[in-house]
Amino acid sequence: MSDDQKGAIPPDQLVELYADLADAKATIESQSEALHRAMSVRYADTFDGERSKDTGLIHIEDGDYRISQEIKKNVRYDQKKIKVILDDLEAKGEDISEYVEVSFKVPERKHAVWPQALRKVFEPARIVHSPRPSYSIEVSA
Repeated sequence: MSDDQKGAIPPDQLVELYADLADAKATIESQSEALHRAMSVRYADTFDGERSKDTGLIHIEDGDYRISQEIKKNVRYDQKKIKVILDDLEAKGEDISEYVEVSFKVPERKHAVWPQALRKVFEPARIVHSPRPSYSIEVSA
């Protein structure tokens, strides 16, 4: 379908397509959850017996099938505590850049209420990236 043809789709059909997509997403999510549960019920105990670490990828065999389970490791650090640790290391003369990568975040809600002079100082470092727009459509009342 060309962009011209897509652009000619009337709103009532767009509403139907939008609803169909929402239903399909819900169905896929439900089926995905059911499959995950079935795999868990069938294999979780076996994987638990085979696993030597809390995270990582392991495989088991079930007849002619190789079944894999991956538990990803998501690590976070308490930012306030790590700041205290880094300050202490710096005070002892350590080069903290050997241990950590430091990045700064400026929440947009805080930036919005800064005085204009402060905003101007930060402006050269501010990069605004907008993802592609999202759309929704519904029948008006």
